[in-house]
Amino acid sequence: MPTIAGLQAAIFDMDGLLTESESRWRLAEQEMSDRLGLRLSQPDFERTMGLRMREVAASWYRLRPWDGPSPDQVADDVVDRVIELTAGATPLPGVLEALDRCEAAGLKLALCSSSDTRLIAATLAALGLSQRFDVVHSAEGDAFGKPHPEPYLETARLLAVEPQACLAFEDSVNGAVSARAAGMLVAAVPDPAVRGTSQFGFCDVVLEHLGQFDDGVLAALGSTTPMPSLARPRFHLAFPVDNLDRARWFYGQVLGCSEGRSSDVWVDFDLWGHQIVAHLDPDHSGEVVTNAVDGEQVPASHFGLLLHAGAWHDLVARLQTADVKFVIEPQTRFAGLAGEQLTCFVLDPAGNALEFKAFSDDRAVFATD
Repeated sequence: MPTIAGLQAAIFDMDGLLTESESRWRLAEQEMSDRLGLRLSQPDFERTMGLRMREVAASWYRLRPWDGPSPDQVADDVVDRVIELTAGATPLPGVLEALDRCEAAGLKLALCSSSDTRLIAATLAALGLSQRFDVVHSAEGDAFGKPHPEPYLETARLLAVEPQACLAFEDSVNGAVSARAAGMLVAAVPDPAVRGTSQFGFCDVVLEHLGQFDDGVLAALGSTTPMPSLARPRFHLAFPVDNLDRARWFYGQVLGCSEGRSSDVWVDFDLWGHQIVAHLDPDHSGEVVTNAVDGEQVPASHFGLLLHAGAWHDLVARLQTADVKFVIEPQTRFAGLAGEQLTCFVLDPAGNALEFKAFSDDRAVFATD
């Protein structure tokens, strides 16, 4: 029976998602590159993330042919070296909780990896996850590997689940493309170096780590509720104006911004997808001005970010750890109404006000009712 509004299965990549394996791959690949005299660099290795090792070795050979072992033998040697380095591997933060959460929701669990079968077995054994998945699929024997959809389509077939009823977890662009091309929902957990780039903008959600995959994210994905993505963040900017009618004329008529929620002292505008808010300050003296919003005195001039709830909670925790004073404590605003959101205000050392938000439904950023 379908669960979570149609979701029936959760499919996890392995390398870089369940365990920090990129350093092991980089070491093994760098050792092989040095042995063959290929002089490959970090960007060369990053471009092949998520591909099968035989495809990686073949691409190396096309780029810089060598005398000696065949590309297939090179691939086998690299995999053997990674297996040696895998002893003692541990799960990344949030992995076990994410598996538990999906299982508790009634979802089948599967693993879909570009790695060879023997490396998958060694890694799962080291992580204590050998018996955790209903299906374990290696793209090793597929006609096409990631970013082609075949590995994920085959995993769905083995699960006896339609691809559209699957949620895939990926850390690489190639893997995320593969899952999306198969018609699946995609939760990306990219390396911090590429998390904020637009490469993952097509994913349904981008998480900083699997610890941010909570019940709210799962429910939103299952109901196709849009969430802010860390690959395509939108800024939030509030500023004082001395006349709301003139603000509506300039931002609405001249710039063409549609209007969202409003009161007699503030107006929301949609500035090319970004949320800007004109707050009324008739004197516009430059002094700190506040307006009453949902029972709080909010600084009229402030800026910030719209995050998803997991990233918002992480940021609040960092602010609390650093003993940053909250001008307005973390709280829920407009509870049960259009635009329900988590929010908090802080001052930077120079006295500038910043607000960080997380909307319950990203479609409600400019909702009026």
